Amino acid sequence: MTPEELQQYFKSKDLPDKLEIQQDMQVFDVKRFLSTSFIHVSLWKKDLSKCPSWIRLLKFKDALETKEKEAVSK
Repeated sequence: MTPEELQQYFKSKDLPDKLEIQQDMQVFDVKRFLSTSFIHVSLWKKDLSKCPSWIRLLKFKDALETKEKEAVSK
């Protein structure tokens, strides 16, 4: 998945205001988190898979999908 594809993915979702990515990582302002993370990704000139912001975005995506699955199963 490219950064552009991931941005489109998030635009297609109904995003919560806050989300717990993992126990020690919580996002309290989702819009700001996504905005700044994608800025950092665009400035990263090395291997994208080693970019800390990219890694956090992928974890955010996983947490969002987990939350959606839990909501459906209730």
